[in-house]
Amino acid sequence: MKRCATRIPILPMFLMLLTAAVLAVSLGGCQQEETPTTPLEVFVARTGHLEGPALDDTLRAAMAEGPPTSVFAGFLIGNGFHASAADSAFQVGWHDPGVNTLLDSAETYFGGAVAQDSTFIEGLVNLGSVWDDRAEGISDRRLKQDAVNEAEHWYRRALAVDETEIKARCNLGGLFLRQRRTNDAVREFTTALEYAPESSLAHYNLAIMFAEAKLYREAIREFELAAEYDNEGDIGERAQESARIIRELMSAPDQLPDK
Repeated sequence: MKRCATRIPILPMFLMLLTAAVLAVSLGGCQQEETPTTPLEVFVARTGHLEGPALDDTLRAAMAEGPPTSVFAGFLIGNGFHASAADSAFQVGWHDPGVNTLLDSAETYFGGAVAQDSTFIEGLVNLGSVWDDRAEGISDRRLKQDAVNEAEHWYRRALAVDETEIKARCNLGGLFLRQRRTNDAVREFTTALEYAPESSLAHYNLAIMFAEAKLYREAIREFELAAEYDNEGDIGERAQESARIIRELMSAPDQLPDK
């Protein structure tokens, strides 16, 4: 079960030659540790072999044990709802009422985890991601901005706990990028790389920015770095495919937008 909500952006509209797998917005992108090192990772490893009703029963029983076990259990239940929302949204869009019901459930469990531990970064980041996703499905400008502001609030709360938190910083940068707040987005991505120069997610986000700015060689370089630092993960696979498609488009200039 994935335990973090890392938002992986997609390439600009003119690069829609990407396959469906590359275009899918994923909750993944967080690399798993080979050996659990944090209490949450230990709990995930303890329950990771379970599926379906067995997993659900185990997590709900664990919620009665009190913190930190109840924090982790509620968080993972929330992750299940969040993953289901993402899967459904890929088919019907974030505006769908059923998708929003799943997001509501995810928010309830993430919020419960944070209420028990206000420094629980994973819960703070995922609350931001829930509101980030909600904003994608809102057409009313004022309500959309309210959702964006709420997402930013939770990402910043996570960074207040740990300013080196890469998922929160990259998600915040991605939020800014979608708002066309380019300078703010660049600041978050470059700060992330100052803390973690080998962050595949930060390099991937910078590649997206370069692609949108039509700086294709720079985009390829950042995609290649993302692929190098995540050579067996979802981000690395997507980065390799993105770099390949940009090269193909560059070899046929008539397919690229005018500069």
